[in-house]
Formats: sequence, structure tokens, C-alpha cells
Amino acid sequence: MSREHFRMIGAIVGLALGLGAMFLAGMSGVVPGAAFGAGGCVLGGIAGEQLHDRKGQS
Repeated sequence: MSREHFRMIGAIVGLALGLGAMFLAGMSGVVPGAAFGAGGCVLGGIAGEQLHDRKGQS
């Protein structure tokens, strides 16, 4: 798989984890959802790229 696929999958997983963390923190609403969701997408995308780079695929 390409680096873009890893980034996309990481962003989707990060979104789910970010929203899960939001609900575990007892928050709800549009603004916290946007903050946690965007943060999760960014961190998940970065993690996906790093995972791709560690695997050494091109």
C-alpha cells in the first residue's frame, strides 16, 4: 500500500479514537467534536505515515 493509504487509514482511525476520547472525557457537542476529531485525524495521519516509513515500503 502507498503512503497515502496509510495516512488515510490512520486519519480515519484517529477520528474514531478522538471522538471516543471526547465521550470518555464526558464532553459532547459540535465544538469539542470538531476539536477532538480534527486532532485525532491529524495525529492518526502522522502515525500512519510513520508506520509506513518504518515498514520501509515504497
